[in-house]
Amino acid sequence: MIIIAAVVMSANCYAKKGARITYDERPENKQPVLERPAWPNYDLHDDRSFAAFSHVQTAPDGPVWYIKAENGGDFLPATVYRCEDATYVCMDYHVPTSQDWWFFRFTTGSAIIDADTGDRYLIQCVEHFPLDQCFWVYGQAGETLRFVMVYPPLPPSVKRIQIYEASAESRRWLDGTGCITVPMDIDDLRPGKKNKENQKWRKKGRIIR
Repeated sequence: MIIIAAVVMSANCYAKKGARITYDERPENKQPVLERPAWPNYDLHDDRSFAAFSHVQTAPDGPVWYIKAENGGDFLPATVYRCEDATYVCMDYHVPTSQDWWFFRFTTGSAIIDADTGDRYLIQCVEHFPLDQCFWVYGQAGETLRFVMVYPPLPPSVKRIQIYEASAESRRWLDGTGCITVPMDIDDLRPGKKNKENQKWRKKGRIIR
């Protein structure tokens, strides 16, 4: 299990030609309880071998905005924290009310992509949880869980991004197909920026034939 120390950052950085960036404070992310570790011989197709966690960080109350994927579907709700030491992407997952056990997986190769240059900033870890292994969350049916993914810090030149979720092996109840969002203004995804302006690319307009 990977644990990243919480470092609160709030500062200004000056880019070329005097452009200023205001950094965000890193997101809250409490330590979950590891109910049982993964088996040494972890097997993707044997869910008994998965680690199990409880008391996972939950998302704050408020409106939920789904990001659009390039294939036309909905990506998960995401908030991007642009900090000096790292870029933190909070992904929110709702656990069905009927499911007291629900499993998740995050994969290496996922990235934040600079939509203007194509540069990829690869995922470094998911705080408190493994990469490339499924794990259970127990006892949080009906709650919206928040997972904090850590990426390298983005230079001031990065203005528009895409969030890329890498492909991985599939199994029953888990489609390993990758997904990528449409290009987005990074400032629209930062905390406190999810206002009416940010609804422009979330609205469904008229269909004109």
